[in-house]
Amino acid sequence: MRAPADTGSALAVLTRLAVGFVAAAYVHGRMQRTRLIERLVEERTADLDRTSEALRLHQRAIESSANSVTLIDAHTPEGTIIHVNPAFTRLHGYEAEEVLGLPLEILASGVDDQPGLHELRNAIAEKREGHAMFQVRRRDGTLYYEEAYLAPVKDEHGVTDYFVIFEYDVTTAKQYEAALEHRARHDMLTGLPNRVALADRIDRALAFARADAAPVWVAVLDLDYFKHVNDSLGAAAGDRLLRQAGERMLAAVGPTDTVARTGDDEFVLLFENRADERHAAATVAKVLAAIAEPFSEDGQRVFLTCSAGIAGYPGDGGDADSLVKYAQIAMYRAKESGRNTVRFYLPSMNERARERLAMVDAMRHAMNAEEFELHYQPQVDLASGAVIGMEALVRWRHPQMGMMRPDRFISLAEETGLIVPLGTWVLRAACAQAAAWQRAGLGPLRVAVNLSSRQFRDAGLPELIAQILRETALPSTSLEIELTESLMMEDVDTAVATMRALKAMGVHLSIDDFGTGYSSLSYLKRFPVDVLKIDQSFVRDIGNDASSSAMVAAMISLSHELGLRVIAEGVETRAQWDYLLGRGCDEVQGYYFSRPLRGRDFEQMVRARRADGH
Repeated sequence: MRAPADTGSALAVLTRLAVGFVAAAYVHGRMQRTRLIERLVEERTADLDRTSEALRLHQRAIESSANSVTLIDAHTPEGTIIHVNPAFTRLHGYEAEEVLGLPLEILASGVDDQPGLHELRNAIAEKREGHAMFQVRRRDGTLYYEEAYLAPVKDEHGVTDYFVIFEYDVTTAKQYEAALEHRARHDMLTGLPNRVALADRIDRALAFARADAAPVWVAVLDLDYFKHVNDSLGAAAGDRLLRQAGERMLAAVGPTDTVARTGDDEFVLLFENRADERHAAATVAKVLAAIAEPFSEDGQRVFLTCSAGIAGYPGDGGDADSLVKYAQIAMYRAKESGRNTVRFYLPSMNERARERLAMVDAMRHAMNAEEFELHYQPQVDLASGAVIGMEALVRWRHPQMGMMRPDRFISLAEETGLIVPLGTWVLRAACAQAAAWQRAGLGPLRVAVNLSSRQFRDAGLPELIAQILRETALPSTSLEIELTESLMMEDVDTAVATMRALKAMGVHLSIDDFGTGYSSLSYLKRFPVDVLKIDQSFVRDIGNDASSSAMVAAMISLSHELGLRVIAEGVETRAQWDYLLGRGCDEVQGYYFSRPLRGRDFEQMVRARRADGH
């Protein structure tokens, strides 16, 4: 009879055990969930801490930024300002509390409507990024140029809630670029338009003349015997006389006429509104009479005269080059006729053209007769005074006319296409000489070679240079190709592609005569160059002209910021040398150190300096 009781006790025990297990499992589960919740809370807290720290970091970065940062509300049609950083106040002159809650347009008050402002308005309306440059007036009334970048700030659903605007003061860069552009189109000595600006003005005059069937007159004037005046009084006095001559010419012509300086002592006049040759000749005669009045230089009277040639549209030519060329032919005939006179162009004057043909034939003969030779102008490290390279300069030893500088024949070679074989010879001879000097123990001298426009446009140029480097065994890093600004600007994309191909070979690239061509700072950043060569027209005025000195210092600073070496050309005085050294210029070349030398003389000079410890 005990069996049922035992069975009941067992069931009770089992029931208690089951309840205990369930309770334990429940408690264990609660503890696990509690720990999970605690861990999640800790992770979320840590995430919040990191987010808060990131937000504080971003806020500190915005407040510490040297550039203006403005936050505007995207939900208001006028773009209400809701936050500005301290740099905003420094840029605009307004305190934060003065602009918060006001529309963004308040910053454009007092200035003319500009394309840049339209771009920002459109970007805000279209909820997109925007970039513009425009003029803004500060609170104190001063105008400045700024570059602004606008970007939408979107929420997690892609809806634009705010816009952030970053502003940069680019006034100095714009002023510097404007000064360079002015220099690129004006003669540095007289301030008159140069050849580039003259061609543009003639083209515009011809366009109007074709529409109105009106004449256009071009006169080329050359000062008679000016070289003798320059040699006797000195270059500085000669420069002063040229400036005064330009001023007199301007005073003698009408307000709509153009006076340009296109050469050392050569000027070109462009005038319209002259019905016939008689009126054109009267204008030029008035200019000649103004020049014939005595000049005063250092207490003494100086007398100058000039010869002039005139060509007209439509009778003599229909483009700028033809009119200038024919006027120049007429000017040479005036000189032959006794000087201080005027001649109109006549087809019979083409004798000069025949002389040019004879010169072309002589150049072809010179290529075969080995009459061309290279001279080398040293390039000197300013800090150490050591010769570290040289520029190769071609000379023509003409059998009748003697040693001829390149300005006597290079332009003719370019016109006729002879520049291509001549340029190839110069490149090969320069590389061969540099390699020979390196083998002879003169060290890793770098040779710089100028390229003409025709050479640079040749698609086979990179392969030609690679072939010459292989033939001469010259390391590619010892060759520097010099390119002018105007040459590179003819076709920017093609120029950049060619330059990158040369850079990939290890060849160094330099911008020659910087400041005399297009001179756009934005394009300067695009070209993969290593060296900037400051044109001698800037260097010449160091110490005499504050703006030129400041421009040189700015060029050096800008080049170094872009990672470029700087070479100053045409250094002729100790004062120029010291100024460039003080401004951190890297290298110089010019007559102060050495004129261009024949190969053997250059080698002797380098060895002598090495022996003296340089």
